[in-house]
Amino acid sequence: MRSRERRASRTRVAASVAVWAIVMGGLSFAAGCYGHTCDGEVKVFGRNPGEGRLFTADKWESSAIDGVWLDFPKQRVWIFDLHELGGRTPVIVTPYVSAQADPDHEVGGNFTLAAGNLAEISATNPDQVVIHNGTCADYFLRVVVEAAPRAPGASVPSANPDAGGDAEAGP
Repeated sequence: MRSRERRASRTRVAASVAVWAIVMGGLSFAAGCYGHTCDGEVKVFGRNPGEGRLFTADKWESSAIDGVWLDFPKQRVWIFDLHELGGRTPVIVTPYVSAQADPDHEVGGNFTLAAGNLAEISATNPDQVVIHNGTCADYFLRVVVEAAPRAPGASVPSANPDAGGDAEAGP
């Protein structure tokens, strides 16, 4: 009797080990962020006309809330050129993510504030912020950046960073 119980117990253990090995073997072939399957790319936004805008004297946005948002696939790094802030360092960076490119106009469209790995914020320097999608999921991104108000009498930067002057200088 005891011998039968031992055999049954060994059979259950062997079956459990076999199931575990099959499951783990199957998972090793599943897609995921292993090795280089999630390598992303680095892109710059804000250097060219039409890439972002000041919507108040101190706030810049990558796109209007009701516009088309930036593609933000897995592991993408966006370097935002914020020259329109006139050399000021961002004090508030607010990233939003959506599963839709135009969440305000697409059926079922919605968006949320990004947190954690969805939008890792770094390199907040004068005229620049870097945002990284640290996940293996694809989204769309809208960024709002706020800088401290300009000092009284400070000039407003040119709309063209290569113009070599400020917008108030005149001809």
